[in-house]
Amino acid sequence: MSVSRLKAWLGAGLLATAQLTSGYALDLGSKESVEAVTSTLSSLASNAPRLALKLTPEGLKKQLEDPEFIASLVSGVESLIDGLNTGRHRRRLTPNVAPLVPQEHRPSAALRKRLDVDGVQIPSFEEWFQIDIDDLGLSAVSTASSKSGKEAPPALSKLTLELIHRLNKLDTVASVHALQQGPPPAVNPNDDPRSGNQGYLNAAPQGINARYAWTITGGDGARVGIVDMEQGWNLNHEDLRAANITLISGRNRDYPDHGTAVLGQMLMADNQIGGVGIVPAAKGRVISQSRPDGSYNTAATILDACNNMASGDILLLEAQEFDPVGGQYYWPVSVADANHEAILVCTGRGIIVVEAACNGGNDLDAYRNLSNKRIFNRAFPSEYRESGAIMVGASSASVPHFRLGYSNHGSRVDVYGWGENIDTTFTNADGTANNLYTTGFSGTSGASPIIVGAAAAVQGIAQARLGRKLSPARVRTILTTSGTASRTPSSDRIGVLPNLKAIIDGGHIRV
Repeated sequence: MSVSRLKAWLGAGLLATAQLTSGYALDLGSKESVEAVTSTLSSLASNAPRLALKLTPEGLKKQLEDPEFIASLVSGVESLIDGLNTGRHRRRLTPNVAPLVPQEHRPSAALRKRLDVDGVQIPSFEEWFQIDIDDLGLSAVSTASSKSGKEAPPALSKLTLELIHRLNKLDTVASVHALQQGPPPAVNPNDDPRSGNQGYLNAAPQGINARYAWTITGGDGARVGIVDMEQGWNLNHEDLRAANITLISGRNRDYPDHGTAVLGQMLMADNQIGGVGIVPAAKGRVISQSRPDGSYNTAATILDACNNMASGDILLLEAQEFDPVGGQYYWPVSVADANHEAILVCTGRGIIVVEAACNGGNDLDAYRNLSNKRIFNRAFPSEYRESGAIMVGASSASVPHFRLGYSNHGSRVDVYGWGENIDTTFTNADGTANNLYTTGFSGTSGASPIIVGAAAAVQGIAQARLGRKLSPARVRTILTTSGTASRTPSSDRIGVLPNLKAIIDGGHIRV
């Protein structure tokens, strides 16, 4: 039984009790019970499979002619999936189809035409759709335990993954992947010893030398905009309140401790309390992947962000993604095609995108997508796909820096930042504590804000000296110039740690 149908029957008073396919009986004998059950159903629906599907031109033509076309594709593959045709799973799926990206967030025809002249082909997103598998008997994420008995890393369920693979083989389908909420790159504020407050601000080789950049006009990030994309923050923290950080759109709800730590690295106020951000004069804003309608949609969030940003601003992607091939978590968001195309729109508009490489310990060079392409491997230009984003790995805080074992790595990773012992703002799980700090923020979550800070310092100095900000390609080139190499570059494969003093004194901030 689908969620939408069961809700409709509840509202019409047609049910006194309900037996869900999961085996739970629900007592609907009172108004309060109906309200409670409706809330429970909404929670269950949020865990049901939700897919992003891109049609080929021929497929789009058929969908426009017949709005039930995509639903028929799902019905066509369900009979081939064993788990949907045995025992209690014997039923038809109920797909609800809608555009993946609202019309108001899509790149305009004029923008696409202008960028196409510049050699950048920007997608329209007309071909992308969101499919909600509105069925209580299916779960999007596996809850299995590992062989050690510990909880296994998040992964797509077997049925969801098979549905993705079956759809991807259809001639009218260009791409498909899950739209599944997950935690941002992980952090444990208690598992790292203190290694000097904010050593990432210090001179190379220890840090990026933000302290030197502050002595240069614009080096504090003045007149530079920064947007952090994730799911939650405490914007009233005592050392962030003065930054006047605002929410562009979405729900400020999940993982506020994580978002608060990220913002602190970049934007802690220059005052008499706490620490100081890398670029305290920058203008910070946030945007949530938990959309106003309750859905979780990274591509639409990225596009909404860039529609509210100016050329030369910086968008930080503090998120991870499920791999459409193996269903495992802890991959960069650009592993999903819709997210990659959204990033292309942003960089095409001159917005600097900083993307966490994420925490799966994966060799990105070895990854092959559903089309068997090595999309992250720069050694194979015919298969590699460029988004223009700056990808960030994680290193030790100690010198010489070495790649931390959990950091994804490979030729696609441009730069690294500290992935441990990071001193920054913090809050409790519900985001209400306004005076907490941590000395142990970590992961590519902590590395990426360091790179955003370096990029914002470069853009602030460029604005002051040149009267304009630099392009995404130019900023990426600058940050990878004269940086601090890791201990063993050939095996670490996480790029370099930017050195702002070398960048500034070397005259690299130019058009």
